[in-house]
Amino acid sequence: MARKLVAGEDSLLHAGANVNYMTRRALIGDELVLSGHVNGTRQVVSLGAGMDSRAFRLGLSDTTFFEVDKQALFDVKEPLVAENVLQASSRHLVVGTIGQMDLPAALRAAGHDSALSTTWLMEGLAPYLTVAIMNQLAKDVGALSAPGSSLWLDGFSQTSVEKGMYFHGVKFESGLDNYDELWLSNGFDFAQQIDMTGVYLDGAQKIQVDPRYIVTATQTRGHNMCLMARATKSAPRCPAH
Repeated sequence: MARKLVAGEDSLLHAGANVNYMTRRALIGDELVLSGHVNGTRQVVSLGAGMDSRAFRLGLSDTTFFEVDKQALFDVKEPLVAENVLQASSRHLVVGTIGQMDLPAALRAAGHDSALSTTWLMEGLAPYLTVAIMNQLAKDVGALSAPGSSLWLDGFSQTSVEKGMYFHGVKFESGLDNYDELWLSNGFDFAQQIDMTGVYLDGAQKIQVDPRYIVTATQTRGHNMCLMARATKSAPRCPAH
């Protein structure tokens, strides 16, 4: 199954994509989903899902997966997964384009429950969104995220994108220097952005983050950086008696 499902990504890898980076990115998402599950999260939303295969391989039989992407993507992907056993309680395709769709309404119609915590994945999505769309997406995700929710995304600094960046012939629309502040201003109480240079695989093939590479907007501004951002919305603490 895994070989078939990543077939769509293989063409990108052979076209010059960074295999090491894509491996790290996939493992970061896996670890976030699994850690969220340990903490009780049973909803995963993949925005710009692409060839995301987690519903078929992470063994989370009590978790609902929502994959948001364009119909053309699912036209390619669904024949590849048609014969594979789902390792989830359910998987829902949410068809639309971020920035053109009513994301909260579409997720609600698919069964997403905003009263329950959610793990949000945005692999490779942010650079393709304008700043205005990214800001609206942050508002929507913040409003849909119950306490206990978490997210991660990858993107680039403003300076990187303003110099002109393309992938597979598609121009990147935006880069930000303050992905952490974006989430803190939209309901999350913890957020970090990390220079991806400091994100690496250890000997056990686990993702590690060198704390020296956690950067603020001031440190990012004016520099070329590939960035990772992560954020959580903590569950309320019970008052002491």
